[in-house]
Amino acid sequence: MTKLLDLGARTDYAVKALALLAHRGEGAIVTVKELAEETGISQHFLYNIFDDLAKAGIVRSFRGVKRGFALCRPPEEISFYDIVSAVEGLIEKPHCLLDRGRVCSATNPCAAHFFWVGLRDYAEQSMRELTLAQIARKTPFTRDGSDGTQLRPASRRP
Repeated sequence: MTKLLDLGARTDYAVKALALLAHRGEGAIVTVKELAEETGISQHFLYNIFDDLAKAGIVRSFRGVKRGFALCRPPEEISFYDIVSAVEGLIEKPHCLLDRGRVCSATNPCAAHFFWVGLRDYAEQSMRELTLAQIARKTPFTRDGSDGTQLRPASRRP
């Protein structure tokens, strides 16, 4: 359950980079170098993250003249759960809350088992309902550069 409630930097960075891809529009191919420059995330870290996202079918890579990454499907069809599962691994079943060495089940539950399972199921369902499109709409990016095409996460400072 720890992974469910304590998501790592990989998820933070994946969401930020994918939100930028979603802002770029359908079919946009963006290089890792561009993503790194526009999000402030290292290229090396982004390559590792995007490799996992590609394996999960969230992005696809392009080689040659138009090299880079693009979303495999519309942002409305990519859930937060898909992203977390791709970069953090599948969400683990909770251990026994009262005895870490024990594996609880519906047939052999501890006193907290059904609460713990219910909490996990609620969080998982909420993550499945939240889409990349919703995240991207709430992620402010500003345009800069002479041609106005470069997007950067908007500063949260006044």
